[in-house]
Amino acid sequence: MRICLISREYPPYTLTGGIGAYTYKTSAALARLGHETHVITASSQPAAEYQENGVTVHRIQEPEERGPLPYSVAHTRAVAAAIARIPGALDIVQACEWNGEAFWYTTTTHRATKLVTRLATPHFVVERLNESARPPRGLRRGVVTRTLERVQTLRSDGIISPTRALARIVCDGWHIAPERVTVVPTGASLNQAAALDAPPPDALCDQRYLLYFGRLERRKGVHILGSALPAVFAAHPELKAVFVGEDLAADGRPMADLIRELAAPYGERLIFLPRMAQAELFPIIRAARLVVLPSLWENLANTCLEAMQLGRPVIATWGCGFEEVIEDGVSGYLAAPGDAPALAARILDALTDKAAAERIGQAAERRAHEFGVDAMAARLADYYQRLVGSRDRSAVSA
Repeated sequence: MRICLISREYPPYTLTGGIGAYTYKTSAALARLGHETHVITASSQPAAEYQENGVTVHRIQEPEERGPLPYSVAHTRAVAAAIARIPGALDIVQACEWNGEAFWYTTTTHRATKLVTRLATPHFVVERLNESARPPRGLRRGVVTRTLERVQTLRSDGIISPTRALARIVCDGWHIAPERVTVVPTGASLNQAAALDAPPPDALCDQRYLLYFGRLERRKGVHILGSALPAVFAAHPELKAVFVGEDLAADGRPMADLIRELAAPYGERLIFLPRMAQAELFPIIRAARLVVLPSLWENLANTCLEAMQLGRPVIATWGCGFEEVIEDGVSGYLAAPGDAPALAARILDALTDKAAAERIGQAAERRAHEFGVDAMAARLADYYQRLVGSRDRSAVSA
């Protein structure tokens, strides 16, 4: 098949989050399966086209932030133009709903090519979880973004979701028939650990620490972890807590400041590190006693699969996508979201029973192998094939 994935984020030139990481590893896996795979992404540099990992990467230049059109609209129009420049007919175009990158493409005549929207976590869900967060860059832009996301998804020939949990929320919020959405989990790239034998940074060598990595924002529950830490620190005087990731702030103040306040008087045992590449991050994960991912709600974070694939016991939360990967007490630990005392108790249990934590870490690694990126890419390609051969454009079910 001839496949084109769309992602504004894509290593190494664009700030990369979960969507960029997913696109990078999935496109390479599809190419390894023998499919002609293209990626359309963005850059502040002049447009370029090159081959990497068997994938043809088309980098389009970012539109001006202060141009005549809202940025998201200008970007989705540029994406549609880039798709049109790819020679020959494509079988599949896939984009996440985030920012509606394929919206403009839905306005073109593309009936020979099937459009797939992969749910990542729409803005309406993010805004709800971040409580007081305002719509992105003002009310008007927030309305535009949410509209692009919803319309793109509704006009798609197929919709996929990494988890059943996310599919349920989006179907309810956007009034989509559940049978239109097929679950295709995110794949864990188990061969990316090139720097696993490297030690953690000097500041963490010979330290015992808990680790959170990912964006520092309310929906990720980092403030709940901050509230849980005093009880944990009081019981384990040698323990530290490490936070790695971009600080998105809340109510005009850095999340790191809020965490320090919540964890008082143990501020000197908190370590905050910036977002970093996997080669730097993986040694930090491997040396952690526990990885704590206390999201208020989560689709299924790459962070969870990465920690599990490195054999770390993960403490995550009930009621979301984590439950579709972690079996509580077997391949990880689950705690009630938003409940700092319950989170503290779970952390203390895991720290106390070291033998159980070691068994759970080993089981987590085995479980992560079930989500290998090549197996998930094959599952995705099978979905594509059925979609391309389906006469019913409204639904393809698993």
